[in-house]
Amino acid sequence: MSTPNKAIAATLLVFFLAQAGYANWADTFDDGQFGLETWQFFSYPQVAGTFAQAFLPGDDGNSYLVLGETSSVSKGGAAFGAGFGSTEVFADVRMGAVVNVAGDASHNYHGLGVRMSYLMSDGTTTPAPGLVASGYVMHVNWENGPANLAIDIEKVVNLQNIMRTDFDVVVPNLGNARSYYAELEAVGAGPVYVTGRLYEYQGGPLVAQTSTMVDTNGNDPWEDANERDEVFKTGVSGIFAQNERAEPAGFYTTFDDISSVSDGPSAVAINPADGATDVSVLGELQWVEAAFATGRQLWFGLAGQMQAVDPAPEGTTYDPGRLEPGSTYEWRVDQIGPAGVVEGHTWHFTTGDSVPVDDFEFYAGGDAIAATWTHNIGEDFSYIFLETATVNQGAKAMRFEYQNQYEPFLTEATRTFEQPQDWTLVSPTTLSITFRGRRDNLEQSMYVRVVDAAGNEATIMHPYAYAVQSEPWRTWEISLSDLTGAGVDLTAVAALTIGVGDGMDSSQPDDDRDTLYIDRIRLWPASPMATTHTR
Repeated sequence: MSTPNKAIAATLLVFFLAQAGYANWADTFDDGQFGLETWQFFSYPQVAGTFAQAFLPGDDGNSYLVLGETSSVSKGGAAFGAGFGSTEVFADVRMGAVVNVAGDASHNYHGLGVRMSYLMSDGTTTPAPGLVASGYVMHVNWENGPANLAIDIEKVVNLQNIMRTDFDVVVPNLGNARSYYAELEAVGAGPVYVTGRLYEYQGGPLVAQTSTMVDTNGNDPWEDANERDEVFKTGVSGIFAQNERAEPAGFYTTFDDISSVSDGPSAVAINPADGATDVSVLGELQWVEAAFATGRQLWFGLAGQMQAVDPAPEGTTYDPGRLEPGSTYEWRVDQIGPAGVVEGHTWHFTTGDSVPVDDFEFYAGGDAIAATWTHNIGEDFSYIFLETATVNQGAKAMRFEYQNQYEPFLTEATRTFEQPQDWTLVSPTTLSITFRGRRDNLEQSMYVRVVDAAGNEATIMHPYAYAVQSEPWRTWEISLSDLTGAGVDLTAVAALTIGVGDGMDSSQPDDDRDTLYIDRIRLWPASPMATTHTR
């Protein structure tokens, strides 16, 4: 559970193999004792032995938990101390706690952890004895007092933070010591969706929210380059306090009203993403639900006019029909389970004028996009990947790699539609493809080929071979008249190909790969035209 700029070395990892549980636990500490018999507290390192936990009386009998350390790390004091309220193993889970932002607590960190596995090391396999843990964590942290309060989420392996600080959120307009309600949710297994939130108080207004961390079994863009760790599917829930600096010595961190619930996590919006703009007027809603959900109620409508969809969808997708262009919509998914209804968060998006051919948001992972967009090189090679770091809009794009120093000296990515597509529904005039290359790519020809159900095809060449070297995102606009002029029936489009190369040896170095990122393939009723050429 390292801070964004510091990691604690450890080398050992253990996974709990227990089945996911669906019980819940909570503790308010108001009766002057721990409400759960299974509370366990640990620290790292355990050298000075000055880490301690206690509950203290508050106003009107409202006791609270304190995790405290009086020695500095440099003198053997704990870098962090953790508490696990139950041995119950959770999969989909919402972890919550009241945290107090003290006015004189510089460089102290509150933390929540879910799907955690841990062991106690005697110091033989780690730099010092103490707790060794892995899981998804949320920090509530500040520098030089609460005026600089921020929240972030991380994936931690063996106490090593393997995430860059992409998920930091600074909490605005703060200047006083007070309490907040922190919340961490993890939903799904392939991938896992992790979100952190901070509220004014439990059940009160939302103050700040992180972007959702999407964790897959591959090396995700937010992970260190050399890391490739499996997702954490289950684990225990807990809290922790932290201070890795020599001064001030130790930490004094308070918690109250701690809970871990399997029937609490909210549904996660997949497409459109919350706050998305230029959304298709013919788009489909897609979301992910927690495991407890046996049903749902979808709410949808123009901003301020949300209504319950009747009948409710049977799955986790919904086609709202053609939407109004240039309009803002709201939607929400309430999950129904054994414990009742869990109200979801309200999401917003704004429509544009275009219709997507592929925005790449619906692909769950690399296998899904590789099965849909196939390349021409052979099944022993991989050239099509799902990209979540370098994107133009939304959360996902396609990474297209190519090696044209080998036969056939061109590389293609082709999507063959399950059913021929009618590209004339909104009377479009333009096909656009948003792309980005890399500066170190070799100049090579890029092209698009469209094939209809009868086998008629047209290939459009990008006018500039150096386009694949453009690191800013560019939008290539192709007149649909160039396709119909070549005999392509736009009411029955069977396949779309994006290719690089001209059938000649590119003279790339051996084993060198060039890279092209593709996003937002769309049809437009009108758009400024770029010069194109047909072969």
